[in-house]
Amino acid sequence: MQDYTLIMQVALSVLQFASVTFLVWALFRRPYKPEPPVNRRIALALGISRRNTVFDIPVLKPFLGLALMSARRWPLLRDRIRKDLEASGNTSGYSVEEYTALCLCSAFLLTTICMFLVGLIGTWFVILLTLVPILGFSIPVWALNEDARKRSALIGKQLPYTLDLIAIMMEAGATFTEAAKTLIRDDPTDDMNQELQLVLAEIEFGTPRRIALSNMAERIPLESLRGVVGAVNQAEQLGTPLSGILKNQAITLRNARTVAAEDAAAKASLRVLIPSMLILLAVILVVFSPLIMYWMNNRDLL
Repeated sequence: MQDYTLIMQVALSVLQFASVTFLVWALFRRPYKPEPPVNRRIALALGISRRNTVFDIPVLKPFLGLALMSARRWPLLRDRIRKDLEASGNTSGYSVEEYTALCLCSAFLLTTICMFLVGLIGTWFVILLTLVPILGFSIPVWALNEDARKRSALIGKQLPYTLDLIAIMMEAGATFTEAAKTLIRDDPTDDMNQELQLVLAEIEFGTPRRIALSNMAERIPLESLRGVVGAVNQAEQLGTPLSGILKNQAITLRNARTVAAEDAAAKASLRVLIPSMLILLAVILVVFSPLIMYWMNNRDLL
């Protein structure tokens, strides 16, 4: 028992030393360069305020200052948070540092709450100190990743229809920019149209169209979108009519979706087979169990 207590005390001391060392290192190491999202950079350049974050609440600013200072030196998961912020649309306008600060605050608050609920007793404290902060930091990261995944899926569903509409308008004499502006004006809340709006904003600031489209493909992690952007850029280099390329890409995406649906249906039928057999076996047992029990009870008489 004494050996066990000694081991727990040593483990607790090591964890305390490691946490303090990591905190000091995070606070005083060289800070990362701020990474505002693309929509926030465009909004700032146009003089449009699109911020809606907790960091803009005056009452919370003093309390979030330490977390933000720590987040500017935080080395972990920065790339993933940046990509998920861009893929999720980031309507509130969070930067990588600000969202990392929210993750740190979540870890601190969850740890504090669990300490009050569980109590600083024995092994519970060691488990709490190691697992709860990781869980608290991971919850906002997971929520952001889910938002990015859902929005990317919606954009993937809308992509063929957007390509068809742009191709039709270009065949009628409109340019790519005019067709995209028409789509954005008709439905500015659509996720695909919001990405097109960012593309047009980059083009208006002097970015070549192929680079603006490549930036969109980098923001949204979809293989279908990357294939479309690659085909459009290649058509621009070769001088191929863009409307025909967009139509072909839309047809290809629909065919790929049909094949994926057929594969999913085939897999679903196989997955349903085993539960169906079990249900059939259960029905047979329910129907014939009285006869089986009667035969077992009266087999000597037979």
